[in-house]
Amino acid sequence: MLKRKGGIMTEWNKELEKRILKKSKFTLSFRILRILLMVVFIYTLYMIIANIVVDKLAIGKENMYFSSLALEWTVPNVRGDFEIKEEDLTAFGTKSLTYNLLNKVGSKDVVIGEALVTNRLFSSLSNITYSHPGLQQLSEFAFSLPEDPRTNRKLEANTSPHEWESLEMLPEGTVGELAFSTTSFMESEKLIENLREYDIHILWMPLYTGEFVDFDPGWSGNNNLIIVSDVIGLTGGMDHDENYHQSLRINWLDEGSIKESQQLMLKNMKELLNKSNSYYENFLGLGHLKEKYQYLENEGFTVYGAVVTGPVKELLKLKDAPFVQGVQLGEVELWNWEKKESSLKY
Repeated sequence: MLKRKGGIMTEWNKELEKRILKKSKFTLSFRILRILLMVVFIYTLYMIIANIVVDKLAIGKENMYFSSLALEWTVPNVRGDFEIKEEDLTAFGTKSLTYNLLNKVGSKDVVIGEALVTNRLFSSLSNITYSHPGLQQLSEFAFSLPEDPRTNRKLEANTSPHEWESLEMLPEGTVGELAFSTTSFMESEKLIENLREYDIHILWMPLYTGEFVDFDPGWSGNNNLIIVSDVIGLTGGMDHDENYHQSLRINWLDEGSIKESQQLMLKNMKELLNKSNSYYENFLGLGHLKEKYQYLENEGFTVYGAVVTGPVKELLKLKDAPFVQGVQLGEVELWNWEKKESSLKY
């Protein structure tokens, strides 16, 4: 076979075939290497830009802040830790972070589990999962309405005498966590005033936010008992800076911190309402948030119970309080109590 080369016909042979194949392989390898380098470069550039955008928008910190906030509102005496552990952003735009779940007993924060927040490109696909080894659920406290909002009929709470008996059997060198319902609706300031004489800290108070009147909630009970689900509670207030780092935390509720805690709660609720429904309802699990915010804004903060912590001998004194019913004993720890701590933590 002949091959034209420079206007001259050359005979095809094995040597010429080898040279052409070798040149073709080199050219192909070079092209493949060039494509791979371009892919690596584009991927690296994409990851750099994606990380810059994520860091600039503080999406992970924002989701951590609001997920911790929603946890505090909906689960009595459980909150997220300041410290978070972040994983690297994946190629699909997924970023995960974890933080410890804390329960305050006495003056001590006890780690009871961990929250995993998975942030995806679309908030509707993001999710939060909680792990709490040794616990069936994060909190077993339930609060009974003192009256039916539809009829003003007086209701009762299930008060087990065994709760007081268990408390009486504990040694004085212990501190505990106690939840109770109240015999009537009252302003949050009034309940704090009623508890002023006790050496305890008020950690969480269930809020009445228009259930059965402004919206229909989920609930359980019978003719004399109503326990509303999806309750939100008033806690010590929390605020953030422009990058969603916690800039202020109020550890518990007292006469000096109640007003600021209420204002911060309304501020945070308003921020959430500026986001999509799927963000605060599906991602954070905050149902009827708009109705609850409007009720608190217009009607004020009405409560019907509390979670408190303190020395066992102080908790026992609540047995004689005429406004207390439906007592539930929570966790107990060895003595760790400082009476004159500040309720503010910056």
